[in-house]
Amino acid sequence: MLIDPHVHSNEISRCSHVSIETLIDTKIALGYGGAVLTNHCQQWYYDEKDHRENMQKHIDVFHQGKEYAEKKGFLLMLGIEVTITDPRYSDWLLYGVDEEFLLSSPCLYKFSQRELYEYCRNRGVLMIQAHPYRGETHRPMDPEFMDGVEINCQPGDLPKKDQVIDFAVSNNMLLTCGVDFHDVSTTIRAGMEVPNDMLTSADFAAYLKSGKGVMDIEGNVMTYEQIRKSL
Repeated sequence: MLIDPHVHSNEISRCSHVSIETLIDTKIALGYGGAVLTNHCQQWYYDEKDHRENMQKHIDVFHQGKEYAEKKGFLLMLGIEVTITDPRYSDWLLYGVDEEFLLSSPCLYKFSQRELYEYCRNRGVLMIQAHPYRGETHRPMDPEFMDGVEINCQPGDLPKKDQVIDFAVSNNMLLTCGVDFHDVSTTIRAGMEVPNDMLTSADFAAYLKSGKGVMDIEGNVMTYEQIRKSL
């Protein structure tokens, strides 16, 4: 089935224009079988002291969406997008998280890249840099402290696809593909092709680690092996 591993709903992500229910309905209408909910964790959203309360909100919205998704035959998985500023601004998609990971974590946006990577690695969570070539403020971070990079399919990001692929292959790291969905006007159909028996974000992380990742970029389906051979 096709999933979008990078979606946002407006209960948490202020930049999103869709409720969790509208997000699910829109993705179903576009032919998706599932998505990873990666709502934002940013320093501009809440104070450090309110981190656990905010993580509980992430979980509550996920459960709200999961209950709705199950009625629709849609798979919703739990993820998060963390924005850090040390050593510079960057956005990170975390795959393999569960409720315990979120609730027991220190304030995630306070970590440096290395600290966040080590925290995730020790807990079996993958750390993927989102849209690494977006505009002037984004560029790939230190490859030693990350698991992979994302091919983002927004119109401004997709032309950078070859740069993302080259960076991933050159550094022997994972590739994901997502839409960064925020609005019903976004009708791009792209993401990852995954097994139908997938159930959780941990399953998705294990699938990526296995090297079997299949990217679907608006109908252009590519495996890791095909990507490497194309260079």
